[in-house]
Amino acid sequence: MSEKKRKENAKNTLSSAQEIYYGREFKKADRAGGYTKK
Repeated sequence: MSEKKRKENAKNTLSSAQEIYYGREFKKADRAGGYTKK
């Protein structure tokens, strides 16, 4: 059980860091692709 929790915590930490990185990348890609959100 604690093993699973540890993995979830790692995943959450990773996803939050990825969100920032990918958020920037997606914005660039959206602009290049002509897509706009908000």
